[in-house]
Amino acid sequence: MKGINLERKHKYLIQSLLAGVFIYAVTQKLIPLEYWQVGLILMALVVSGAYFSHYPNINKENFLVSILMPAGVLSGALLSLHFFPNLGFLFKIFVIFFFSGMYYIVSLSDNIFLVVHDREEAIPLYRVAVTWSQILQVVVAIPLFAGIFKINTNAFVQCFLISVISFLFTYYQLWIYQFDQDAKRTGIGEILFLCFSSFFLTYATSFAVSFFPTEAFLRASFSSSVLLFILSYISGYLKNEISRKMVMGYLIIVIISLAILLIFMP
Repeated sequence: MKGINLERKHKYLIQSLLAGVFIYAVTQKLIPLEYWQVGLILMALVVSGAYFSHYPNINKENFLVSILMPAGVLSGALLSLHFFPNLGFLFKIFVIFFFSGMYYIVSLSDNIFLVVHDREEAIPLYRVAVTWSQILQVVVAIPLFAGIFKINTNAFVQCFLISVISFLFTYYQLWIYQFDQDAKRTGIGEILFLCFSSFFLTYATSFAVSFFPTEAFLRASFSSSVLLFILSYISGYLKNEISRKMVMGYLIIVIISLAILLIFMP
């Protein structure tokens, strides 16, 4: 009997549904689990899902980037729903559906980049996926950063974790541009410099606002706006499209996020 051949979109749908069930089961405490057990299941789900959805385009060279965004979606969902328990049940269900949909979208976007990486040439959907990648990373980062800011630890650790995520997202951004014919080619040294610059800038800005007695979500929004600025600047740098207008535009977004944070301080 022939095996069942699933289309890619059906594989992504199955994975997103499993992600939603996992988020619901953990956040509603249907099964009592320790934190380390949740982490192991999360990684098992992400890794197995990546191979299930992206094979044969996935390999040891692109393994990290293939699991980065899905892991960010699930981690952000679990942390935000855990540390913001006062949400109504129906709203929680809506949030779970939202994260499940995000899992589908990032898997679809990753598939485009993995196909391009495998073929070593751009495909029609590539430029669209690149354009939306910055927005997706910021949308994933906001609940993830908010959850990290709620972890019961000191600001040094919180800011370090957020900066590591910024480092990884910057690497992801550099990786997806490698087959854009209009983008600058970057060596290992330049990649490390840009990633560590992202780490430093994110750490410095997030640590600065950690002294303000404000909500974790507002600090997360500010740090995410800084991440958006970094990713946009790097994209402009790679394509030689940096301009004063572009820089000022994203700086205004950062300033507005900071202003909102300051206005709503208790």
